[in-house]
Amino acid sequence: MSFMKTLKKNISMKLNMAQYQFYSSSKESASMERCSVDCIVPEYCPEEPLPPYNQNSAIPFEIDYSYFINEISSKRQSSKLREITRLLEKLPPDCIKFGVGVPNVQTFPFKKISVELITGENIKLQGQELSDALQYLPSVGYRPLINILEEIQESFHGPQNWSKRSIIMTSGAQEGLSKVVEMCVRCNDPVIMPDPVYTGAVDLFKPYSADIIPIIQDSCGVVVEEIEKVLAERKRKMLPIPKMIYLNPTASNPAGTTLPTHRKREIYKLACEYNMLILEDDPYYYLHFEKENPVSFLSMDTEGRVLRFDSFSKIMSSGLRVGFITGPKTLLHRVELHMQTSSMHTSSLSQVLLYKLLSHWGKDGLISHFMHVKNFYKQKLDYMMSAINKHLNGLAEWYEPNGGMFLWLKIIGLNDAKKLVTTRCLEKCIILAPGFALSAIPENPSPYIRLSYSIASPEEVDRGIALLAEAIREELLD
Repeated sequence: MSFMKTLKKNISMKLNMAQYQFYSSSKESASMERCSVDCIVPEYCPEEPLPPYNQNSAIPFEIDYSYFINEISSKRQSSKLREITRLLEKLPPDCIKFGVGVPNVQTFPFKKISVELITGENIKLQGQELSDALQYLPSVGYRPLINILEEIQESFHGPQNWSKRSIIMTSGAQEGLSKVVEMCVRCNDPVIMPDPVYTGAVDLFKPYSADIIPIIQDSCGVVVEEIEKVLAERKRKMLPIPKMIYLNPTASNPAGTTLPTHRKREIYKLACEYNMLILEDDPYYYLHFEKENPVSFLSMDTEGRVLRFDSFSKIMSSGLRVGFITGPKTLLHRVELHMQTSSMHTSSLSQVLLYKLLSHWGKDGLISHFMHVKNFYKQKLDYMMSAINKHLNGLAEWYEPNGGMFLWLKIIGLNDAKKLVTTRCLEKCIILAPGFALSAIPENPSPYIRLSYSIASPEEVDRGIALLAEAIREELLD
């Protein structure tokens, strides 16, 4: 039986959290109930969710993807030698490899690699798997791992048409984002993104002098009406229409917001209407705290407009540097051409090790690990919220995130928290992220700060938030 064949069955496992469902129905997730009353921005309460969106993944017509490809990317051609590496996958093992310019694994000083899990079990790489882990791979990645990831994607995001879509391995989600931006963006191109936003995304667009169009967020993520307003105005004024929307939809960094299903449907419809791609950067997807998984943009993509970026950095190991893109084959092939002349491929050792782990765990082990990680961060959040409520009432405004690692605070009475974070808090040995650095327009002053609750112990959290409260009071008196 394949790794994820029966993943949707037996998912009412008695784990430490509430029942965990993989492929969510069209009803809104519980996140809609968590839009905080004490939100730093107006609470969003939709009148009625939209009717269920057609989640059939078949792509009904061909998009002219050349519209999204910039001049540099359009000139990329396949590396003939890298194509030989891909060909090796399909040849019998006894073929004579005169045309492959790779080192002989017999010269490598490794006989066996063994990794001990926290359970005491061991994952061993030896024989052919060790050879694969130490050798060059095709740029798309390690095929046995990709096969498992295809099954995982179908279990979480519905049936995929793999004749139209594919997966390519990347060195974390960041490399995937970087390659796509370099593939698509031209100088001065407009791009839509949330505000506040993950700075690693903004930095990718800066060298192109991109016209960043920031969209305000409420407690449930980007406000769709603002996107509609921007697009309609640009169309009316005959300004260039953005070719892509960048979104961090689940437990976003830095705001901690999760886009509800009906907003995603509305955004997807706008992408179809205005011929845009959606960059679904979702590294915290498996770290949400709700009973049901969020419904992804990928799951509702009937036209081939979604490039989804997943990462194992937050749930397995950030040092492994393993992520992957799921999206239209035409676009991912161009990403592959770029990788052939840059990183060549994601670490072979990391890919084979991850494959062995997923194969060893099977579906139950994977679910159990996800639940363990979610429980861990939910407990961390509870410690943080307890300290916040204890020390910061009257000094800051916030809403409780429903996943991820971050809490977004607005300091009451400060127009700009930069000095508070970069001077006063550092003097007290508290390290925070200032809001201006996480803004789509970082030149503007910001009264916000971001706290991460992922590492600090409960004692450190309570002491740190108490010191933050002390620093805020001093700053307000200064």
